[in-house]
Amino acid sequence: MSARPNTTAASGGSPGRRTAALAGVAALALALSACGGGADDKGGGGASGPPGPAKSGGKLTMLAVQDSSVLDPFRVPNVALADEPRLAALYDPLFYTDPKTRQVAPHLGESLTTSDNGATWTLKLRPGVRFSDGTPLDAAAVKLNYDTHANPATRSVHIAVAMGIKTDVVDPLTVKLTPAAGPNPNLDRAIATELTYIMAPSAIAKGPEKYGAEPVGAGPFVLNSWTRGSEQVYVRNPDYWQKDKGLPKLDQLTFKSVPDIKQQFNTVKSGQADLFISSDGRVLDQAKSELNLAEFKTDGGQIMQFNLRKPPFDDVRARRAVTLALDAADIPKTLNNGYTPTQSFFTASGAFADPAITQTPQNKAEAQRLFDELAAAGKKVDFTYLVPQNPSSVAVAEFMQSRLKEFQNVSMRVEPLEIGQYTVKYAIQRDYQAVLTQIWAVDPEPMLYGYWYSKSPFNLSGWNNPQADAALTAGRASTDPAVRKQAYAELQKALASDVPLWAYAESITGVVYGSKVAGIEHYNAGNIFMDRLGLKQ
Repeated sequence: MSARPNTTAASGGSPGRRTAALAGVAALALALSACGGGADDKGGGGASGPPGPAKSGGKLTMLAVQDSSVLDPFRVPNVALADEPRLAALYDPLFYTDPKTRQVAPHLGESLTTSDNGATWTLKLRPGVRFSDGTPLDAAAVKLNYDTHANPATRSVHIAVAMGIKTDVVDPLTVKLTPAAGPNPNLDRAIATELTYIMAPSAIAKGPEKYGAEPVGAGPFVLNSWTRGSEQVYVRNPDYWQKDKGLPKLDQLTFKSVPDIKQQFNTVKSGQADLFISSDGRVLDQAKSELNLAEFKTDGGQIMQFNLRKPPFDDVRARRAVTLALDAADIPKTLNNGYTPTQSFFTASGAFADPAITQTPQNKAEAQRLFDELAAAGKKVDFTYLVPQNPSSVAVAEFMQSRLKEFQNVSMRVEPLEIGQYTVKYAIQRDYQAVLTQIWAVDPEPMLYGYWYSKSPFNLSGWNNPQADAALTAGRASTDPAVRKQAYAELQKALASDVPLWAYAESITGVVYGSKVAGIEHYNAGNIFMDRLGLKQ
């Protein structure tokens, strides 16, 4: 089994309107996270950590910030805070990233290997796996799914990865994958995070109007009922491929839509629901003392991203001045919002962090000098900060605004927008000067290549840095841990010197759960295996 993984990739892409729309959906996934390394999986009255194994039988209710619009693997971003837990229940991952080892591991798939350093890959499936309608999960099904992702008419949010892969059926259980842009020894990471959920060809044949509402997968559950805007009820798949192991544990899993984070917490605390996933620091802190928490940490975090295509942040002095004026530790200290401050995009406990390379710490005198220098040159730092319209995001933005008011020759306005408007303005129109976003990266590849490589269609910030491009290319081209660590150390140097963004809080999510929940096991960027979830023994 070959190793490696992560979150939004760009192995290929498509120009114009289609690319902009796709980038918009990717941004929506990030915006949802803002609403509320190796990866550290720790945590739960006060328990902090994943609970033990579950017993068989029973029901649980999981809360989500919103109802699904569709339930197919093509149009749903793989985001743990949004719809990915429902995809896990319906489809099961084909391959996944183990957060403890950072390696790509098999699940529905049997192996994903390359013998020529990524020029071609061999994907093998487990024999005997069937979709819930009785049809086989075979090589033809995988090829059809990947080809459907790659078809622009599908409007798949994962098209950037799928369009970069040529698929060939070798035999009923084997698919040959050929990266279109040349050898990619880390392609398995993109498969594990972007193309891991497989829909039955019988469902795909009915078309998107049907398959989005009537999903058919090979996962531990099947959709029993869906009350739009309220709840979805899933029941045990009697033909689940791991039924001989007593999986899934639950007889029924219900997802209820509760948009308000505090209401989610109180609903679980009162026993009216059992668990939810959150990235809200205050809620996660509260869960440690009042409920239970299985915490999950990755590289990335809460980020002020600059638009390098527009004034004032097309000038590195403006970017540097703003970041020097602010102190990440001051945010949780003042707002008590549970954030863990950071001085690097790469979390200190991660495999790629170089402790010697960090963002420049706060220096008010130098910040004011730069603000004055820019103003004297007719380039006063006057900007609008785009944020999703939720209390937590707005509070942090307004705090930053208040701190910048202490300086001369700088002006910041906060523009809160509803998620849909935010997405259009940020990702499709790219009409922003600075924007709040959040990134979860279990591994730099393929996500960071997609976001920061200068020619990537998902490079929404316009960052064009030869040192960063070389580092991202080197990180993609190798599976040697030492080579990759060096490559991403070079990336960290570019981030520190060119300041395309300011990371101010670590990327932490967690499963908040009640006293009767067991069997929480994370994979990828914070999702959980639904076959193992259940009631305490």
